[in-house]
Amino acid sequence: MDIERFWALIEQARTDVEGDIGEDGTGLAKALTTRLSALSLSDIAAFATRFNALRAAADRYDLWGAAHLIGGGCSDDAFVDFRSGLIAAGRKWYEAALADPDALAGHPSVVEAVEWDDDSAIFAELVGYAATDAFREVAGAELVLPAVAKTPTAGEDWDFENDDQMRHRLPRLSALVLGWPANEGCRC
Repeated sequence: MDIERFWALIEQARTDVEGDIGEDGTGLAKALTTRLSALSLSDIAAFATRFNALRAAADRYDLWGAAHLIGGGCSDDAFVDFRSGLIAAGRKWYEAALADPDALAGHPSVVEAVEWDDDSAIFAELVGYAATDAFREVAGAELVLPAVAKTPTAGEDWDFENDDQMRHRLPRLSALVLGWPANEGCRC
């Protein structure tokens, strides 16, 4: 499945739920599953393959740091959910986050979540299962994709619990989530 068709399906599903992807991506996952169920089995498998490739491309420490800030912590499994959520956010936000994870400080869901002390923004676990759910619905069987070797997380690892490192590496997101220490101005 080419990248344009992939992103068109994501955007169509987002339109179906009027941009409200729901807790854990529930609403978007349902809408995407419905759209994918209308496709051929080979197209559903191709969508799943593309989804997995995009999620793998986001397996980077700088994005994990952003996920850690947004989620108030982020385990290995939660980071998979976050990367699914980046895809669920649509092409514009996915590409912006890959270009500069700190750009997520401007994502409306992140801003709103910080205001409400909600640590679920961007995390969309269920969207990651939409293709397998659609395949099972259409074929009555499980979707089996070729095994892909897990590659190490890309980039430089750092201590996500160290607020100074977070402020240095993700200044805008840190300012939004952590605030700035007293007597210190924004160093952005």
